[in-house]
Amino acid sequence: MKKLSLLLTLVFLLTLLVGCGNAATPTEPASDAPVSTEAVQPVPTTAGPADTTPPDTQPADSTQDDTTPADTEPADPTPIDADAVHPMLFRVTGEDGQEGLLFGTIHVGDERIDTALQKLIPYLDGCEALAVEFDLVAYESDLAAQVKSMQQFVLSDGTRISDHMPKETFEKASALLDEAGLSPRFMEMYNLSMWSTLVEQAALITRTDFDMEIGMDRSLIRHCYDKQIEVRDVESAELQYSLLASFSDELNLLLIENTLDNLDEYGEEVQELYDAWLKGNYEELAAVLEDEEDESETELTEAQIALLEDYNDKMLTQRNLGMRDKAVEWLKAGDKVFFAVGAAHLIGEDGLVELLRAEGYTVEQLEY
Repeated sequence: MKKLSLLLTLVFLLTLLVGCGNAATPTEPASDAPVSTEAVQPVPTTAGPADTTPPDTQPADSTQDDTTPADTEPADPTPIDADAVHPMLFRVTGEDGQEGLLFGTIHVGDERIDTALQKLIPYLDGCEALAVEFDLVAYESDLAAQVKSMQQFVLSDGTRISDHMPKETFEKASALLDEAGLSPRFMEMYNLSMWSTLVEQAALITRTDFDMEIGMDRSLIRHCYDKQIEVRDVESAELQYSLLASFSDELNLLLIENTLDNLDEYGEEVQELYDAWLKGNYEELAAVLEDEEDESETELTEAQIALLEDYNDKMLTQRNLGMRDKAVEWLKAGDKVFFAVGAAHLIGEDGLVELLRAEGYTVEQLEY
């Protein structure tokens, strides 16, 4: 089942977007009465608990090492091998001379994201538009849209999340959220769909060094804002939120328990996936995902496998078809678009590379 969490970093932008807005944390309900959705605010993301002690009132026994020489400089960072950074980029051409670029993104990042961006800029600047799953930078500035989206994740029947989760699972999930600085007591009004996302987000915060604020998608969008290049939506935030809310409680519990059960391996697995993404090796990235899928199937009951087949169909197969249609629409219109979506959408028989080839387009991976 480890493929589930790995897929999310390559597939679903909202897994990392939930709470990235600047809105305030929702206040805890004063009673067990049903929560009014009119007051719901997006959940803020933090990297850990904030230290609110003013600088001049730090405890006398602070752990700060006062013996450190004032002129000590931090060690130089490990140099980045730019030649080793080349995520998958494809040129798509049609019989009538239509041309576009197809790029596989990842929704987390480190300092190597900027290296990748610098190498992609000549290709991006040569296009008339960037197409992403949705413009998350614009969405994060639209508080009304965020509040509207979040309403579907609020428990409005007077229950709290602890009523919908086994006690042990709830305690483990709460501990993980607390470790990530996500204040679980303020999240009890949200349902299992939201908690599945929050647990995944907390695992990324606590078990990896990746930054959710410098993912590839965000870096591409910000560059286009600076260069006044049009940014187009392939999907929408509303579509992704609605899809997230559509999965059953049984599936969401399965996702939560999978993440909690695999925390010890989580960081290593995401690192392996990230390294494969950086290399831009189609076969290696496909092998990482396929290996995870084969291993996961041995741990599941028939009922769980059926849930996950539906999950994968909605998360990948059906969305890939919609993405293909958008790409073909712009190609037929003669628009040269830099089409950038989660890298898992490009891979496999049902991935965009093969879907576009089936439509008669030539798709070739570029070396850059």
